[in-house]
Amino acid sequence: MKPLKLILSSSIALSIALASTAIAPISALANPVSQVTIAPITAITLGGTVTISGTSVNAEVILKVIGPTGSVFFFDTPKVTNGTFTDSFIVGTGELAGTYKVVAGYGDTVDTEEFIVKAPPVVVGGGGGGGGPVASNTVTPNNVEIHSDAIKSNKVTGPDGKSTTTVTIDNKFLGDAFVQLKNQGKTEDKQIIAIKIGAVEANGKTTIDIPASVLLEGLKSAPDALIRIYSGKESYLLPLSVLDLANLAKSLGTDSSSVILHLNISVMGTDIEKKIQESAAEEGATSLGHSVDFSITAESNNKKVDVNNFGSVYVERQIVYSGTIKPENATGVLYDPITGEISFVPTVLTVNSDGTTDANIKRNGNSIYAVITSFKSFDDIKGHWAKSDIELLASKLVVSGATDTGFAPEANITRAEFATLLVRALALTSNAGAASFNDVGAADWYAGAVGAAVEAKLVSGFEDGSFQPNAPITREQMAVMVAKALSAAGKTVEGQAELLNKFNDNSQISNWAKTSVSQSVKAGIISGMTDSTFVPSANASRAQAVVMLKRLLQYAQFIN
Repeated sequence: MKPLKLILSSSIALSIALASTAIAPISALANPVSQVTIAPITAITLGGTVTISGTSVNAEVILKVIGPTGSVFFFDTPKVTNGTFTDSFIVGTGELAGTYKVVAGYGDTVDTEEFIVKAPPVVVGGGGGGGGPVASNTVTPNNVEIHSDAIKSNKVTGPDGKSTTTVTIDNKFLGDAFVQLKNQGKTEDKQIIAIKIGAVEANGKTTIDIPASVLLEGLKSAPDALIRIYSGKESYLLPLSVLDLANLAKSLGTDSSSVILHLNISVMGTDIEKKIQESAAEEGATSLGHSVDFSITAESNNKKVDVNNFGSVYVERQIVYSGTIKPENATGVLYDPITGEISFVPTVLTVNSDGTTDANIKRNGNSIYAVITSFKSFDDIKGHWAKSDIELLASKLVVSGATDTGFAPEANITRAEFATLLVRALALTSNAGAASFNDVGAADWYAGAVGAAVEAKLVSGFEDGSFQPNAPITREQMAVMVAKALSAAGKTVEGQAELLNKFNDNSQISNWAKTSVSQSVKAGIISGMTDSTFVPSANASRAQAVVMLKRLLQYAQFIN
């Protein structure tokens, strides 16, 4: 029987589903003796040759090699001579680095062995030996753009008309980019690896596949590198430091060398756009359309996990809109497909010279994002000193009125209400289960927000285990929450005790609040009731809370 040898490219292999790692018997091998072993396999570099050898009492063995994504990479039936067999194949330079698994045997009786395929060492620069120019990345200060020849796309359109495009990057070019960043030396500016792919169609999805092994190796050269994916009207700026690759691999039951990261950009179709428009209308707002879902998944051996928690790092996405958008009347929003609701998400709007507007959306997680426009005001804020700030944050869905027409600017604000506003301002996810205070019930309207505030370390309770959600919040309590919110937003402000000396009543500020008050004062978020008094125990008003929220959002660069 002539051996069958087949090497599958990554693009073809990804389309082959494995039901199991067991090898089905072939008719020529009826009633085989179930004894086979595979010798240890030496690690290789992409472009190298893999040699597989072992023993068997049969005339042939069925050999299958499974790649890092869980797909069949190589298949053969080598002959056995004098009890031993050997086979070899090349892992091309365009294939994936990572852990490969060899399976040899018959039916349920198999032996397995793994081997590592490494990305080649990166050599930047150097002369050529003739034959014309060699493609290379484009290097500019603090930026390396991956050469277009290194980016391959495969588009598939399903029966529902929805297109899915898979993009792969040549490992060598991606590895080069990290070293090219390193060679530029340390800098205060962000160091970005730019990957430009084709535009994502409406109701379409593009997935960029990147082996974790290449990132791990690259981060040794440029540990602060960011990857920016450009896809027509969208871009995604991902700091690689937010990816805990070791824990991701652990959750997948493997090691980092066999994990593939999928960076996904999906443009919503008319069905979702209609729901977002309906949700916006309920808030008195209008959606501008072109809503985008940004997400990340990690995969190994046909198992996937979502990557959706970046801690205090607010990852930036950008959506480009036609026309000029006024920042005071617009904001990015998160759309929750489960509840059908929209909510504020930090957004800075930049008008370009060509008349388009960039919506730079920031959040410490992934979701579906859109941009809305609206204007809200209230009958009882005409002539009020905080009128413009109240209208600004109400139009951005951060604050709401006491009634449909009234804001009650001078009314006290409670501890639960202010915690809720901070959670909205930071676009945190509700979590009632984390609200472990003895006076916060799961059914209370503020339970989810208080829980999210606890999880983000914005609030703490009293010694008796209570939170006192309905008590008016004092100015010093508000300053403490604001300082913690700055930290949760990834901003560091050093407290300076001498800043409090300008207040004649600084001795009345509680010791537990002094550092936070000085931080909030230094950041320009909170000031005195007068030039010389702070009045720490005074109850804060709703208007004061709005002004401090606006200053917090601007200091964190979360709004214009």
